Amino acid sequence: MTQRGDFAFDHRRVTGALALDPPHFAEYQRLVKTISFGPGFQFLIVEFNDVAYRTQLAAAIDDMLKAEGVAVHAVDLHNGGFNDVSAFEATIRSLGSGSRAIHVFGGEAWFDGARIEAFNIRREAFSQIGPIKMLLWLTSNVIEEIAKRAPDLWAWRGSVVFSFVRAPSPSTDASSRGMQVIDARGMSERGRRITEIRAHLANNALTDDLRLPLLDELAGLLMGLGELDEALRIRKEEELPVYEKLGDVRERAVTMGKIGDILQARGELDEALRIRKEEQLPVYEKLGDVRSRLVAEAKMGQLYASKRQPELARVLWRKALGDAQRLRIPEAEIIEDWLKNLK
Repeated sequence: MTQRGDFAFDHRRVTGALALDPPHFAEYQRLVKTISFGPGFQFLIVEFNDVAYRTQLAAAIDDMLKAEGVAVHAVDLHNGGFNDVSAFEATIRSLGSGSRAIHVFGGEAWFDGARIEAFNIRREAFSQIGPIKMLLWLTSNVIEEIAKRAPDLWAWRGSVVFSFVRAPSPSTDASSRGMQVIDARGMSERGRRITEIRAHLANNALTDDLRLPLLDELAGLLMGLGELDEALRIRKEEELPVYEKLGDVRERAVTMGKIGDILQARGELDEALRIRKEEQLPVYEKLGDVRSRLVAEAKMGQLYASKRQPELARVLWRKALGDAQRLRIPEAEIIEDWLKNLK
């Protein structure tokens, strides 16, 4: 690749990862780089536990590969009428011998002990078909079964497992964090992610649309770890000026709200309240964004409750609760709980 080609590839690689769960950002980039720069024939096992997310991942990979001029195909073992490994092999051969990537779906329901062993026996035959990149999407239980029945398959041609297993949905703790999502990852995992993000941000070639999501995630991680000063600096000095430069009034209001969250955590209640009233509510009202407005009002109520002004909190929470119930959104349960416990 030329230098320009390298930059374009990296841009697509990073862009494709932005829509994924943050913990998978680096894994996705590692996968597409392996596909693009690895040997002619590749056998790659991709672990997943969410079908909709698998579809999203495969689409991101497809977009990146097609931009590189690589043909992409998909085979569904479970719904494709494949009785055995021979039929599977014949279909792969029928796709032609040109360079291409092939997603193999349905293996979690198709692979049993006999088919695992048969595939292991025929593995060299697959490798002779041509310079294909075979992405075998499997759940963890099938991967474990393959490891037991065909352990030598792991070492075959440098086979690699890429994991895109989604963690359980994080919980929301209305009493301690208001409407802030609690990060379910452990301290060490969050620390590793912070290191990864900072490494990506060190790339001065990143455009604003690539930097901003990374900065947003970094500030959120730092806040969760109690590093409030650095989180506030990122929000104020690195994110906010970009949205102001772009004239993006909604994202500016959202970022101001995140600044308000940090100030609230630092006990600076008056300034946090001012931000909700002056920097957020007018913007959401003008945009007709009812959900964002009700969340801002609910957080204002939380500030009033902290300032020992329960009547003001009650008025805002009742209004926000009505909107949340009408929209049938999860915030309704949180606000209702606040009202019940308001003293």
